[in-house]
Amino acid sequence: MKYILSTLLFMQVILLTAQSKQNYTIEGKVFDPSNRPIAYASVVLKGTNYGAISKEEGQFTLQAPSGNYTLQVSFIGYTTYEIPVVIKKEGNALVEVMLKEDNTKLDEVTVVGKTQAQELEESAKAVGIIETREVKLQSADLGEVMAQTEGVSVQRAGGLGSNTRFALNGLSGDKIRFFYDGIPLGFSPYAFGIANVPVNAIKQVEVYKGVVPIQFGADALGGAVNLVSPTVYNGWSGAASYQVGSFNTHRVTANSAYASDSSGWFASAGGFYDYTDNNYKMDVAIPNKQGQLQQQTVKRFHDGYKAVGANIKTGVRHKKWANELSLEGYYGKYDKEVQNSQSPGLVDYPELGIDKAVVGNPFGEVVFTRFSQGLNLHYNVNPTEKWELDLKAGYNYNEGESFDVSHNLYNWYGEVVRVNNEAGEFGKADHLITKSTNYFARQQLRYSFSDKHNLTLTLAPTYTYRTGDDLLIDGEYDPALDDGYLFDFVTGLEYSGELLKERLQTIVFAKNYRQNIRIEGIDPGVEGLQVDERSVSNFGAGTGLRYAWTSRFSTKLSYEYAYRLPRQNEIFGNGQLTSKNLELKPENSHNLNLQWRVESKALAKTAWQIQGNFFLRKVNDLIFLMINTEGFGVYDNVWSADSQGIELGATIKDVVKGLSLSANGTYQSYFNTSDEGPFASFKDDRIPNTPYLFVNGGANYQLKNVVQTNDELSFFWNTRYVHPFFIGWESAGLPQYKAQTPKQFTHTIGVTQKMNFKTVETALTLEMQNLTNAKVFDLYGVQRPGRAFYLKLTTQF
Repeated sequence: MKYILSTLLFMQVILLTAQSKQNYTIEGKVFDPSNRPIAYASVVLKGTNYGAISKEEGQFTLQAPSGNYTLQVSFIGYTTYEIPVVIKKEGNALVEVMLKEDNTKLDEVTVVGKTQAQELEESAKAVGIIETREVKLQSADLGEVMAQTEGVSVQRAGGLGSNTRFALNGLSGDKIRFFYDGIPLGFSPYAFGIANVPVNAIKQVEVYKGVVPIQFGADALGGAVNLVSPTVYNGWSGAASYQVGSFNTHRVTANSAYASDSSGWFASAGGFYDYTDNNYKMDVAIPNKQGQLQQQTVKRFHDGYKAVGANIKTGVRHKKWANELSLEGYYGKYDKEVQNSQSPGLVDYPELGIDKAVVGNPFGEVVFTRFSQGLNLHYNVNPTEKWELDLKAGYNYNEGESFDVSHNLYNWYGEVVRVNNEAGEFGKADHLITKSTNYFARQQLRYSFSDKHNLTLTLAPTYTYRTGDDLLIDGEYDPALDDGYLFDFVTGLEYSGELLKERLQTIVFAKNYRQNIRIEGIDPGVEGLQVDERSVSNFGAGTGLRYAWTSRFSTKLSYEYAYRLPRQNEIFGNGQLTSKNLELKPENSHNLNLQWRVESKALAKTAWQIQGNFFLRKVNDLIFLMINTEGFGVYDNVWSADSQGIELGATIKDVVKGLSLSANGTYQSYFNTSDEGPFASFKDDRIPNTPYLFVNGGANYQLKNVVQTNDELSFFWNTRYVHPFFIGWESAGLPQYKAQTPKQFTHTIGVTQKMNFKTVETALTLEMQNLTNAKVFDLYGVQRPGRAFYLKLTTQF
């Protein structure tokens, strides 16, 4: 292994000192007189075969030998633009092009181009793209946006800032990996849960289902989600939003960037602030003086959430020695009051006048806090025409604190009704601090045999040091003080290529997953420092094929035999109620997708698209938290499961002028297949507490030139249905007595007025969520907010 790493390092040194001997780069941006980017514009060096198509944000890149040229830029509805350019060996040529409108009538013109998102979707990768261009104007957070996607389930234990269970094709939790610009999400200001990430801080979301490309250097069982940050353009750009609404909710986001393509220097900064009381109304079942349950409507009183985060990035780009060299610093912090446990209970007694009411004691003083800070380095270079090196590395410090030391017992009116002898509203007093120091690197080395065939090597080490302190233990043995060391190393090698005149795309890859674990601690029954160590190594592999049968119909087949390495909380425990387990094995899974898509002709008057996916996940050695009768637990490999199902989605634009419709649905059979262990008696039962049928729909109607020229007035509607599902095992007990999460059927409506003031675009949105004030339970016994109103102002330049 040392020989291989030394050889790779030597190769990189040689490559970084080499020089490109042929083509050089010309880059630029195409925009209209209102400074809005123009996508799909034709950009050519006149009289040559060198050309490109501008991307979604108006940017283009092409390569040609050094020399003097005439750059020609054209797009339907605009006059052709020509300008002399000089391509030099010393640096990139940089151009900004403004096209003027041309009122000349054209009978028929066909323009075909692809954005980066379209190119990714049309690759052999099992990926779906969620664009945030329009939803940025709405008040939905990222969790609500992703829940509108087929195959994705987002269950939340309350309102904004609550714990979230994100699932992809049935698999949830740490089985899914999350990234921010290809960097693990924990190394970003959004380390506290993907559902609460501000949509305005994200350009698009990439959802990889089951099969994860080696570029992420990750161990993922069910897939991966990558958040893409806004593009930094030449000159000044930025955006800001402010949202205010029900439950004293305030959300602010802002980002700004400046880049000088002449010097290559760029810088960007962004931040967010979220606050809510989450004091929405809910129905609870409270005993009366006779001890009989009666239904009451109360407000949540201890469920506030506050979060703040910021990041600053600076560097240089478009240099001969660096496509990009940047350094980013970030900080994030949140404080969360806890109103109740994850599943306090739910009763439904129509004969007593009780309609789906929550039961159980609320909490009045439990608080969780957490902060994260760190630095990230990114370096990308093409040392020669055929080689590319991409290096990401980072440092992170993360600290969390749980505080539960109250002796008070509260009722649902926020009153103290009793003082307990024992502290702790969860049942046991808790004041625990956990600290982790983390380092990561993602090194990707790519060799291009040609424009259509590439070989890529990825090396991805991650190192974590974890310790803690139970502040309720003074002078005694404190297992939380144990030092835990965790080293993960994921290596990947991938071939990608295009054949049959680009109709067939293929990728083939192999991965190695290595994990080293070490725990150092004091055992009061044994003299000296106790050291426990363990190492594991596993191999996985996968492939992806995409075939374009016609320009409008394509299919994908993808497969991966994947591993998911245990996380630090699963191995090390928490030093209190959860014990350590060094013998925990990685989870593994066979993941298979068969996708298809058919769409209308390019630039059709009424554009439509229909896509589907048949998926299969065969999972073994699933990790589960086993809890004994005294409340103590340990993570262990205790079961296996199969998840299979179908996803369908469709969109249609301009059904009538300005009206667009969308719909998608998912059905998944996620069943226990364990032949041994504690859950063997429930073999062939559906996995508990997991939605298996959910449907989304939406409509958007746009009117233009209502208040001023080029403005837009939009009316939108979104709906979601989730079929009821059991909380426990299906075969346990009689059906009429089984706990079941009620069906969900919710609607959101809103209106957006978008206006342009020179180069500034401003939008004002009024939105009503949960229009019918339905009782919504993502998790059994935890009621979500009812009808809510929000006003959001967004501006960007």
